[in-house]
Amino acid sequence: MTEKDKQKSADIWMFKVLTIALVLTSTLLAFFCIRVNNVVDQYKEKYNNECVQSMLIMKSNQSLTTNTNNYKSQSDELSKLNNDLKKQNEEIKKQLEDLKKQNKQLESTKKELADDNLQLQRSLKKAAAVGVKPQSYKIYSGDNLENNSKRKYLGKFLGTAYTPCAEECGNNKGITSSGQPIVPGVSIAIDNTHWPYGTIFYIKGLGYTIAMDTGSAIKGKNRFDFAVLDKKFAYELGQQYYDVYLVKIGNGKISESIITKPA
Repeated sequence: MTEKDKQKSADIWMFKVLTIALVLTSTLLAFFCIRVNNVVDQYKEKYNNECVQSMLIMKSNQSLTTNTNNYKSQSDELSKLNNDLKKQNEEIKKQLEDLKKQNKQLESTKKELADDNLQLQRSLKKAAAVGVKPQSYKIYSGDNLENNSKRKYLGKFLGTAYTPCAEECGNNKGITSSGQPIVPGVSIAIDNTHWPYGTIFYIKGLGYTIAMDTGSAIKGKNRFDFAVLDKKFAYELGQQYYDVYLVKIGNGKISESIITKPA
């Protein structure tokens, strides 16, 4: 074999080796690329999954934030409603207290009226027992006295009774010292240094009265003489103490409109 043939054989062998090496290298590179691609796909899938999870978490957080805001808004509304209910409750309590006070006042007024009625009935029974007879007097035909409901308690007054006769009034016409005729059941004699004519009183057991007369025996602030129709009735009433209330202070004159209905 010549030198040239040896060289050619060597080149062929080298080519085969290089070809094999190239094939092996290509195979290795292809395998490496496939592995790298698989790893990249795995990481990419993992990344995508994590991104999806992150998005889901973000949405969940947003939903929780929205729910939290809604709950806070509802809590504020409930708190406001609770405050309104508390105010209404306080108002109801106040109204109940007012109603209790009014009820107490009504009970007191009812008791007072019942006591007044009892005393008036006793006076009427006394009048019926002696047989009341008309004398010189003026009939009470007004209704203004009963409309005066405001009263100021003055205390207990010593009361007696008299009739419109000459022996007790100084004339046989039944004229009071104020110049007006006696109105039995309404007129009273008082000490006019303490009470001016026209003063209206409410006397328990006797009713509404007007200061229209005076008398020599009627002295002092807590003293009165009650005009009635019959001497026996006056005697039956006798001398006793009455609870007296001031309804209206007089001006020294007797108003006809108080004791007479308008025409």
